[in-house]
Amino acid sequence: MNITVACDESYRTFELIGELPEPLSGVHQNPRSLNYAGAWNAAVDLLIARRFILQLHSIQFQFEANECSMRLADFLNAGGFDEALDSASECRSECWLRSYEANGDDERYSEQMTTILSLSMSQNLRKKMDLRRGILPVNGALSPPLNSSTPATTKGAPETNEITLCVTFGDLRLGTQFFQSLSKHAPEGIDLHLVACCFQVSPDEIEALLTKHPSLLKSHTILPESWGHGQGREGKMGPWYADESHRRGVSWGRCVLHRAAALFSPTEAMWILDDDVKFSQASLRDVLHEFDTMKSDGRKVGIGAVLGDAPIPPSYMVRTQTIDFYYAHFLSGNDQVASVPQEMLFHDMHHDLSTEKTYHLEYPLGLDKAYNHGGFNTGVLHGKSLTRAVHSNWKNRSQLLARGGNTLVLGNEVLLQFPNMAPNLGGIMCRRGDTLWTKRIQTEHPEWIGNANIALEQRRHEDFHFGTRNGVRGDILGSMLVRLHDCPDLSRDEMYDFVLLREARLISNLMRTMTLLRLLLVDEAEQRPLARLLDELEQTPWPEDLSDHLASFIKTYPLDVVKFQQAQGA
Repeated sequence: MNITVACDESYRTFELIGELPEPLSGVHQNPRSLNYAGAWNAAVDLLIARRFILQLHSIQFQFEANECSMRLADFLNAGGFDEALDSASECRSECWLRSYEANGDDERYSEQMTTILSLSMSQNLRKKMDLRRGILPVNGALSPPLNSSTPATTKGAPETNEITLCVTFGDLRLGTQFFQSLSKHAPEGIDLHLVACCFQVSPDEIEALLTKHPSLLKSHTILPESWGHGQGREGKMGPWYADESHRRGVSWGRCVLHRAAALFSPTEAMWILDDDVKFSQASLRDVLHEFDTMKSDGRKVGIGAVLGDAPIPPSYMVRTQTIDFYYAHFLSGNDQVASVPQEMLFHDMHHDLSTEKTYHLEYPLGLDKAYNHGGFNTGVLHGKSLTRAVHSNWKNRSQLLARGGNTLVLGNEVLLQFPNMAPNLGGIMCRRGDTLWTKRIQTEHPEWIGNANIALEQRRHEDFHFGTRNGVRGDILGSMLVRLHDCPDLSRDEMYDFVLLREARLISNLMRTMTLLRLLLVDEAEQRPLARLLDELEQTPWPEDLSDHLASFIKTYPLDVVKFQQAQGA
């Protein structure tokens, strides 16, 4: 089945031309880059999203009437069109080059390379072709540093001199790292308290870690995993967690921690953290001053940045890093490698599913960092951020940062009044409870919340799991709920389409990654978790009653929040 894509002049809309089912007919909005490449890639997302009513293996693309057609599978393995290229002819030429490369057709690859090099090229295409020939780019900028260090500034002594660290421990190695890092950098003259919840570890094991740092904390409360379940059974966590099967997942864990912090923190100033963060002298200095600023500004919540290893599923940052490593492997023998123009770098360039920009997927924005590793580093398959800076412009971000494990809270009112929950929809536990919590506060009390001028580095361990189908789908559903919060007039169909299209982008990203890993000769055992996730996403439909569950949640949520607040005594 031959399909082509017709776009308007601005590339804001497109139409699929071919023998297609009714849901694919008509004009569609282009949510990707507003160029030829973006419109075509958006059309492919739509096809993948509707894969269960199509025979994808039979689809071929007719880019131009006088050109050969390309199978959809070949288009996906090649990575689609590069949205960093604005010229339609350049997009097609370079995509054919990558398709020949992916298929191991060396003869056609060489012929296509010769053809491209014989023509005038845009600067972006020229750089990619130079890299393929081992030629170092001459006009480039080093990419931003990957660490969380901030410039030292002279500040007086903070007024805040007592804070409570609130954290859920789920791994003894990370717990060891947490206390060692805190002990090494803890400032003198500051009283530190701890409220900790346990997940798959016991309070005794955490107590044992603390015995190695006997003078670190002024007080501590360590709660067993059973405490949270008891609170859930009693309805203290709201009606969403009365069912034991719903008491699981990241958002549930954070809900438990919020209640524990509200009940047991001996101080007004609470620092809600993930167990995989690492401290520095700067971060421990900055947090005290930030609490001072929050008090003077009347804010109750400060959202700090999380740098280092990005706080997103590994499957969301594997394609971009693998692209960086792939282009770096052409450059063996160079002493130093420059990266890309400064204007191409952006806040979420590490995020394969970024909606801020989408030209970063097939362009090596972290080339210099990848080159310094001397070959592909399998850490990218375990949630490590090795080539692209995470939230590189967090200090200049005007909109509220996405919340991770670095949140400052003054007083327990916001913890008792606003739930950190994300629902169970169709048997899938949603994620993004942290972001939903900040959105809920921002909607009702925008004066209570803002960004905090503090960054922490997150460091995952090397065997971090690549992710499961329902874990990823729970995050996608959470993204949809965040979108719904920002656009409450979205229809049920529009929300469902958002879910399908976001998963489709992930599928195409993982397909491209599999091709790159094969070209880089990465061990098949390392590829297996990615291949397994890809196969499950491709082959498993979403629950048929998902839309009904969503509608029910939206309808009952306002009353359920009142029940939650009443249970807290708020």
